[in-house]
Amino acid sequence: MSSRTLPRSLRVTSAVFVLSLAAVVVVAAVAMQTIPALIMAACVALSAGIGSTMLMSEEIREVRAKFARDRVGEARLLAEREREHLEVDASFRRAVSERLRASEAEIARLRADLAAGSAQIDELEERLATEQELVAMLGMRPEIDPRIVSPESSADDDQAHPGQGNLRSA
Repeated sequence: MSSRTLPRSLRVTSAVFVLSLAAVVVVAAVAMQTIPALIMAACVALSAGIGSTMLMSEEIREVRAKFARDRVGEARLLAEREREHLEVDASFRRAVSERLRASEAEIARLRADLAAGSAQIDELEERLATEQELVAMLGMRPEIDPRIVSPESSADDDQAHPGQGNLRSA
């Protein structure tokens, strides 16, 4: 049975029965066409209407209370789900923040490495320019580490003299 469909309660059935009985009494009184029968039928119909109204008002009050309890339960469930959703959302934001901080730290480290490498390149270019000027002025090459000038000789020297004069990068 669907939760939207309400079963007939004893109160509703009783109210319908009382009103049906009053209708039968009124029809019988009209058929008899006597004043005392009509007065009695009117009294029966009035009391049946009052009794049915009381039964139905109790039924309506009970149904409203039941639906109110259901709404409270659903509201609590919804609030619990909302809390869970907020917790998941907060943990997601924390995780993304941590990853963002780690990425920013990595970017800062890489920028520092890049700046150090750029400074080393500038220094080596200055040394090379100075050596080229000396060679142009003197016509001879001064005593310098051949690995700075030509990378090919560096590989040969490393094999010939391991562990001597290695340049380090940042």
